[in-house]
Amino acid sequence: MRAIFVSALTGVLFSLISLSVQATDPSPAAQHWQGQGVVQQIAPPQIILQHQAIPELQWPAMTMPFVLAKSVDTASLKSGDRVTFTLERAGDGFQIISLTPLR
Repeated sequence: MRAIFVSALTGVLFSLISLSVQATDPSPAAQHWQGQGVVQQIAPPQIILQHQAIPELQWPAMTMPFVLAKSVDTASLKSGDRVTFTLERAGDGFQIISLTPLR
């Protein structure tokens, strides 16, 4: 009887450890969202965009600052340019990982 109890308890512990590892896996696939907007101000590493609504994030159209990923080149952009952009989560906010002028 004792052997059965120990065996069952061991099985339960391994199940709980497995669930704990799955719940704390720090490598979920990065999510990306697309948007369009107008450049208001560029001051790397930040850009201020007046963007259209982004329904996937439940965001209305608004003007807001974003952090630019280091790989984003803003040399050819100026205030008033229309752009498309791709966002991903970064810490407590979002960062722009790609930015393309609409000409």
